[in-house]
Amino acid sequence: MSPSDYKQRHPLAWGIIAGIALIGVVGVAGTQGWLPLEGNGAAIQACNECGIIQAVRTVEMPIAPVEPAAAGMDAATDGIATELVAQVSYTYQTTVRYEDGTTGVFNQAEPPLWQAGDKVRIVDGTIIVSG
Repeated sequence: MSPSDYKQRHPLAWGIIAGIALIGVVGVAGTQGWLPLEGNGAAIQACNECGIIQAVRTVEMPIAPVEPAAAGMDAATDGIATELVAQVSYTYQTTVRYEDGTTGVFNQAEPPLWQAGDKVRIVDGTIIVSG
């Protein structure tokens, strides 16, 4: 056979061949980590203000003892002796474990709306549940 006996390939066939070659090259580059894609082993920076509630604790805070009358009680009618009445208040301590492994402790006066295991973000010292 002489070179003139060969048929010339159609331009569409050359386009298909080039497309298949391009897909192969991109596939190899993706699996080797040569492309900047998420999930291919490239380091993803941790969110500095994101974390998970590790623990929530109720802490009893004693207040200086007061006379029964100062606490709003009448010793004569309530049958309370005139000894001092201890009062307490409560604070709620929440421990957050950040994505980088460090922890932070936050105190607040109101009972929290979150519980251990909830995903949160810390914005200006305030805990916000991420949903």
